[in-house]
Amino acid sequence: MSWKHISIARLEMCNFKRFYGMHTIDLSTDSSGTKPIILIGGDNGRGKTSMHEALNYALYEDDDLPGIATRPTYLKAVSDRLNRRALDEGAGQYYVSVMLRASDGTAERELTIRRDWEVNVPERRTIGSQLAISENGRRIDWIEENPAALQDFVRSVLPPRIAPFFFFDGERIQQFAEEREESRGMVEAIEDILHINVYKQLRADLKRYVVDYLEMNEIKGAEKDDFFKLQEDAERIEAGLDEKRDRQADVEREIEDFRGQRKRAEDELRRIASPHASQRDELLVERERIDKELEAAKTDVQRGFEPLPFLLAGQLLNSLEATLREEQRAITTPERLKELRIKVGTIEQRVFIAPNPVPPPHVVLSDAQATFYRNVFRVTADEVLQLGEAIQPRVRLHDIGDAERNRILARLASIRQQGSALRDAIDRRERLTNDLRDIETKLQSTSDDPYVAELIKKKQHVDEKLGRLETELTTLSTEIQRLEADLAGRQRQIEERQRTRAATTEAKKTIKLAQEARRVLDAFIRKLAPEKLRSLRDHFDEMYTRLRKPEDPVHSVEIDPETWSIILKDNKGRQLERRVFSAGMKEMYALSLLWGLSRASGRDLPIVIDTPVGRLDTTNRRSLFEKYLPNAGHQVIVLCTDTEVDVEWARRLAPHVSRQYRLDFDAASDSTVIRPGFFF
Repeated sequence: MSWKHISIARLEMCNFKRFYGMHTIDLSTDSSGTKPIILIGGDNGRGKTSMHEALNYALYEDDDLPGIATRPTYLKAVSDRLNRRALDEGAGQYYVSVMLRASDGTAERELTIRRDWEVNVPERRTIGSQLAISENGRRIDWIEENPAALQDFVRSVLPPRIAPFFFFDGERIQQFAEEREESRGMVEAIEDILHINVYKQLRADLKRYVVDYLEMNEIKGAEKDDFFKLQEDAERIEAGLDEKRDRQADVEREIEDFRGQRKRAEDELRRIASPHASQRDELLVERERIDKELEAAKTDVQRGFEPLPFLLAGQLLNSLEATLREEQRAITTPERLKELRIKVGTIEQRVFIAPNPVPPPHVVLSDAQATFYRNVFRVTADEVLQLGEAIQPRVRLHDIGDAERNRILARLASIRQQGSALRDAIDRRERLTNDLRDIETKLQSTSDDPYVAELIKKKQHVDEKLGRLETELTTLSTEIQRLEADLAGRQRQIEERQRTRAATTEAKKTIKLAQEARRVLDAFIRKLAPEKLRSLRDHFDEMYTRLRKPEDPVHSVEIDPETWSIILKDNKGRQLERRVFSAGMKEMYALSLLWGLSRASGRDLPIVIDTPVGRLDTTNRRSLFEKYLPNAGHQVIVLCTDTEVDVEWARRLAPHVSRQYRLDFDAASDSTVIRPGFFF
C-alpha cells in the first residue's frame, strides 16, 4: 500500500530517558491546515532530543536506526535510554508509542505503533523487545505469528532510509550539504523518496517470485512433450536462448549501475585530488597500461603450464637426457670400430713408434719398456673402447630407435626453452604486480584526504566487478549468436512440419509475460528518473531562491542524471564547491534539498526538527522562520530553546502555530514534564 499522507497524532513515552512514568503529548494540527507548526520548547537537557529519539525508537529497531549495526548494539542503545529512576525503583514498564493518521488517498486510517522493551531490572539492561500495531483501535493480528512482518508493515508506512530526511537534528542538518554524504548514502534514499526503488523492487520481485519460482517448481519438473525430436531441440535451444538473453539484460543493467558507481567514484577522486590532478591522470593512464601488460603476462604463464610436469622432474630430466646421449654415443657399428681403430693406431704411432715431439735423452724408454707400455696401451684401448670383435654391444632396456631418440632429445630441448619462457613470464608478472602496487600507492598519496583510499578501494572493487561482467557479457553475446544460428537451423528443418507452436504450458507463457514486464519496467525507470530529477531540481531551486541571501553566489542549479549529485553554479556558470560554504549557507542548502525531496516525492510526511536555528545569523534565521517553517509541510514539529524562538519570533509564528508546549523539570518526580504553553 502507498501511503500518500501521514501525520503524527500523539506520542506516548513510559520511562524513556528524561521522562519518568508515562507522558503523553497531543501533536495533531488544526483541521483547517493553515497552522502546520507545533512548538515544543525546553531548556537544554529537558528532553527535546528524548522526544525526537522516541519517535525513531517507536518506529524502528536494530539496523533501521542510525548508527545501529547489530541486535546487541540495539539492545545496548535501548538500555542507555531507560529512565534511571524507574530502574532504581524496579519499574516493570518501558515503552514508546506513536499514533499516526495515514491515508492512501481514499480513506484515512489511525495506526498506533507501540514498542515495549523487556528489561532485566537488576542488571539494568534490555533483553528483548515487542512490537504491537493497532489500526482504528483494533489490534492487527493477521501477522502476529510473524514479528518480522510487523516491522515490514511499519517500513511500508515510513521507510527507514527516508526517515532522516523528515526527522532531523537542526544542529547536524549541514551533513546533507556535504558532498561526501551525498556521494555515499543519499542516492538510495533519494530513490526511495522519489519512488524509483518501488519499480526497481517490482522488477526484482518479478524475477524472484514469478520467473525463478515457476522455473524451479513447474518448468524444471515438467515431463518432456511427446513430440518430434527436432521440435524438442528447437524448444531446448529457445529456452537456453531466452535464459542467455535475460542474463544478458541483467548483466547490462548491472554494468550500467557499476559504471554509474565508477563515475561517481572517479568524479569524487578528481574533486578531492584536484591539487595533484595532472599527476593522478598520468598515474591512471600508467595503471591502465600495466593492467593490460599484466593480463598478457598472466596469459603467458598459463600457456607455459604444459611442460610443467616435465620441469618438476628436475634432475630426472637431466639424467634421462644424459642416458639417451650416452646410449647414442655407445652404439657400436663396423664403421665405428674401424674409425676408432684408426684413431688408436694414430695415437700409438705418435706416442710409441715416432714420438712427436721427440723426448729428451734422459726420459727415452728402453726397447723392453717401450714394448711393455705399448702392449698395455693396446689392451686398455680394446677394453675401454670395446674394439674387440668378440665384445657385444651394451644391453638396453628399451627399443627406441635413432629417429625416436632424436625426437625425444629435441622435445627435451624444447621443454627447457619453454621452462625458460615460463620463468620469464612469472618474473614479468611479479614485476608488473609490484609496479601496479606502486602505482596504487602513489594514487593513494595524491591527496591528504583519507577518504581517497576508501574511494580507490571502492573503485577497484567496482572495476573488478565491471571486468568480470564485461567478460561475461562478451561470452553471452557469442553464445547467443551461436544459439540463434542453431535455432534458425532447427526452425528451417521443422518449418515444413509445423509453422507455429503455442507455449507448451501456462507457466512458460507467464514467464515470458513476466520477462517482458521487467523489460518494460527497465524502460519506465530510465524515463521516470529524469522526470523526477527535473521535479526535484525545480522544487529545490524554488525554496533555495527564497532562503538564499542576495550575496550568496549560487545562481543556478543542475542535477547529474547519472550520479544524482546537485551541482551549484555561479552567475558565470562555474561550479561551486559546497565545502567552502558557510554554516548558514549549508543549512539553507540542506533545508531546500529536504523541501524539494518532500515536494518531488508526492507524499505528505510530517517534519520534525530538533534545534532548528543552530549557529544561524539574523538574516538566515529570518529566512528560516518566515519562509521555510510555515511552508515546510502540513505538520512541522519544532523542538527548540527560548534563545532560538524568542518572544518576537513566537509572536510572528503564532498565525501558523496549532499547539505550544513547554518541557519543565519537576523536582518532586526528578523528571521532565510536558505542560501546555510556550516559554512566555
